[in-house]
Amino acid sequence: MTGWNWDAISAVSSALGGLGVIISVVFLIYEVRRSAQAIEGATVQSLMSLERDVFGLLVDNADLFIRGRRDRSALTEEDMFRFDKIVGSYMSLGYSGFVQFQERLIDDETWEAYVNAIRAHLIHPGFGKSWDAAKEGYPKSFRDLIDSMARDAA
Repeated sequence: MTGWNWDAISAVSSALGGLGVIISVVFLIYEVRRSAQAIEGATVQSLMSLERDVFGLLVDNADLFIRGRRDRSALTEEDMFRFDKIVGSYMSLGYSGFVQFQERLIDDETWEAYVNAIRAHLIHPGFGKSWDAAKEGYPKSFRDLIDSMARDAA
């Protein structure tokens, strides 16, 4: 009977160990990708829930929102307060999308839809005035983006 060739056993063990490392790395990459996809899906779902709430607020207050967008100063004090809170809710939805986009949790196409929707409201003078009244409550990067959109819309 021949003795064990420890050099051969060591080489086979090293090869198997290296193969194990490669399999582990491939599995880790796969799991990280799946996790990133799950996070993106959850982010989009969260934004959609927030959208549903904001759109419900708009529908429930459609007359006020339409009048306020046209001419905020023509509203009563109570209606102006409600209108400003509706605009604030809408802009908070936009800010949430902005943060998610900055963190790369939503894609460019989804963010572009948010930008287009905000831009569509900024062309209305009352909406813009309400934004001007509330914008200091948002971070500078978001304010700068919306203000540049407002200038482009004017």
